[in-house]
Amino acid sequence: MLTEFTTEQNLRALSEDKQFEHFAAFLTVSSSLAEALDTGEVVIGASGDTGIDALAIVVNGSLVEDATEIDEFAERNGYLDVTFVFVQAERSSSFETAKIGQFSFGVQDFFKETPALPRGKDIAKLAKIQASIYKQSSKFKRGNPVCRLYYVTTGTWTGDTALEARRRAAADDLTALRIFRSVEVIPIDTEGIQRLY
Repeated sequence: MLTEFTTEQNLRALSEDKQFEHFAAFLTVSSSLAEALDTGEVVIGASGDTGIDALAIVVNGSLVEDATEIDEFAERNGYLDVTFVFVQAERSSSFETAKIGQFSFGVQDFFKETPALPRGKDIAKLAKIQASIYKQSSKFKRGNPVCRLYYVTTGTWTGDTALEARRRAAADDLTALRIFRSVEVIPIDTEGIQRLY
């Protein structure tokens, strides 16, 4: 599936781990969009990525790439319906509690006015969009934004007690910020990858 996807998307020149990041982004972000996805617009550069491999900010069904677009959506539609989609892609054959924790911490840090983690240019640009969205919170007619975290790996999610506890803790930590109408932390394993593809 990865070979087929990377061939279709002209991503064969990338390293396999980068190819997998694009593949994971395609599988998870596409369902939130009303348009076709170019994964190059959501996969984040390596340095200062705060543990996030891909991040899509979807407003009224469209991918937003610049903070100026927020005002345009608010003016044109009269409301903002927002979904934040975060992706962590691991080619390992198992899920790890530490990776879920690191991913969750990076996502929480993304929503802080004063971040603890250094931000690369991609994360910094997306954080500006996020700040613009919350400045227009009066336009949240359908409620606060939705936050989805996808942890994609080629392993198998067995519902392991420690992993499940870490997944729930990640969702609880983000819910406690009180800036989302719903938070989902979704593990995608080999079977999930096949189903989504």
